[in-house]
Amino acid sequence: MKTLQRCALACVLLIPAFLGAQTVHPGDMQGTERPSDRIENLRKVRLVEVLELKEDQSVRFLARMNEHDNARRAFMKERGDALDRLERLVRNKADDGEFEKGFADLAAVDEKLVTERRNFFSGLSDILSPTQRAKMLVFERRFEKELREAMREAQQRRKDQEVR
Repeated sequence: MKTLQRCALACVLLIPAFLGAQTVHPGDMQGTERPSDRIENLRKVRLVEVLELKEDQSVRFLARMNEHDNARRAFMKERGDALDRLERLVRNKADDGEFEKGFADLAAVDEKLVTERRNFFSGLSDILSPTQRAKMLVFERRFEKELREAMREAQQRRKDQEVR
């Protein structure tokens, strides 16, 4: 079963690459999904299946998940900006006080991320049962692991093809 899931994931990731082996320019991408969007959609579809959600439940769940994902992306951008500021401080050989402020800014963003995740999860109690919430957490860990493995396998296949 795991092999079948890995193959399905690899197909979702790799088939578009084989079909569109031509060079793609950003302007040509109108109307097509980015690979990260495809992966995200696959994650959501599989999650709805694993949780065995009814239609009304899935609509509410996915709406809430989309809000959470948008907030998380915004916080991750903010975190990246804080790290960029720290990188500039390192390059400019800033003083310790400036670094401490940068550390505090980064810690504040990290706390926002943790709070967002906690609020999202606890806020699901009106949509999902405790069993479904547990299944969701287990699914997320498994999905990330499968994704990493599929990417590693794809990289290895690419290296093997380059050697030939």
